[in-house]
Amino acid sequence: VRKSIAALEVYLMKLLIDARSLGTKPSGIGMYIYNIIRELLRFSDYKLVLITDVSLSDEMKLLENLNVRILKYGKSVSKSYKLFPYYLFVQECIYKEKPEIFWEANNLVPIRIKNPYGKLMVTIHDIFPITVPQYYGWKYEYYFKFALNKTIKNFDMILYDSVESKNETEKKFPKAREKKNFVSYIIIPRLPGVEVTDNNSFLYIGNLEKRKGTDLLLKAYEKYRQSGGGRALRLCGRVREKKIEELIKKLNETYGTISCLGYINEAEKIREYASCHCFVFPSKAEGFGIPVIEAMNYKKPIIVTELSIFREIAGENIYYLPHANDDNVIIDNLAKAMLDESYITDTNKYTEIVEKFQAENIGEGIRRFLVKNIN
Repeated sequence: VRKSIAALEVYLMKLLIDARSLGTKPSGIGMYIYNIIRELLRFSDYKLVLITDVSLSDEMKLLENLNVRILKYGKSVSKSYKLFPYYLFVQECIYKEKPEIFWEANNLVPIRIKNPYGKLMVTIHDIFPITVPQYYGWKYEYYFKFALNKTIKNFDMILYDSVESKNETEKKFPKAREKKNFVSYIIIPRLPGVEVTDNNSFLYIGNLEKRKGTDLLLKAYEKYRQSGGGRALRLCGRVREKKIEELIKKLNETYGTISCLGYINEAEKIREYASCHCFVFPSKAEGFGIPVIEAMNYKKPIIVTELSIFREIAGENIYYLPHANDDNVIIDNLAKAMLDESYITDTNKYTEIVEKFQAENIGEGIRRFLVKNIN
C-alpha cells in the first residue's frame, strides 16, 4: 500500500479549477480558492490551470506572475442567467485540458458537467438558500436546491469547509453521504505583525446585509448610543441592501460616528483589525466566519451570535450573544454588551486557534485527499 501511495505522489496531476470567484474583488469564497491554490503550488506533483470569467483582481495577477495558466471567458459573469453559457465554456476547457480532477470551488454547477479524463470535485460551503431562504427569495431557493442536487449526483468528490456544512448537506441531500469527502476547513493565513492600537471603535468586516446581522448591529449600536455609549462604529464591506444603506444614513445624521468604508483591500483590512477596540460579527447564518479568526491575530475582543459554526472554529474563547433566532433579544444583548464591556474575554488561546487554520496544517490534508482519489 505504501509503495502504491508513493507511486501516486510522483505522478503529475492536472487540476483544473473554476476560480471565477477570484476574478474581480474576491470575498470569502474567492480568498478560500486563492489560499488553497497558493498552498498547492508548493507541491511539485500538481499542474494547476484556472478558469475564470475575467482576471482583474490583485490575487489573479499575482498567480499569473507565478506562471499559473488562466483560461478566461472574457466577459464578467455577475448574474445567475449568465452562468449557463459560462459553464459551457468550462466544459470546453475540460475537454481541451483533460484534467485528472476538475474542481468547482463554489457550491454548485447549474448544468451537467462531464470529465471523461478523471474526477469531478465540488466544494460545498453552505446550503443557506435552503436553510435560511428568507435571505435569498423563494425563486433562488428552488434554483439552488435543484442545481445542488444535480451537482451532488453528478460529482464524484466533495470538499466541505466545516463539519457543520457536511452535516447540513448530508441531512438535506442523503446522496452526499455516498460521495468521497473531506472536511478541509479554510486556510486563513497568519496576518502580519503590526502595531496594535485602540481607536475606540467597534469594527465589522463583511458584506452589509441582513443575513450577516448588519441590521441587528446598527439597531444595537443606536441603543448603545442612546444609553450613553461613546465609541464609534466602523463598517467594512459592500452594502448589499437598500434598507441597510438607509439605516446607516439615518444613524449618521443623528450621531455622526459610523464610518462606512466599503470594500477594503488586504492592507486596509489589517490596519482595521489591528486598530479596533472590539470586533463584532452578529451573523444570522455563517458557513465559516473567516473574520473571527483573522481578528484573533491581534488579540481583539470578539462578539458573535450563538451559532454552532462559531463554536466549532473558536470554541469557548469569544463572547457569544444568546438566542440567535430572536432578533430583539440579540439587539438588546448586543447593546448591553457594548455598553458594559462584558465581551472582554481571555485572548491567550487565540494563538492556538489561529495555528489550526494555517496553510501547512490544511494543505497537506487536501493534497492527500486528491492523490488518494484520482483514477
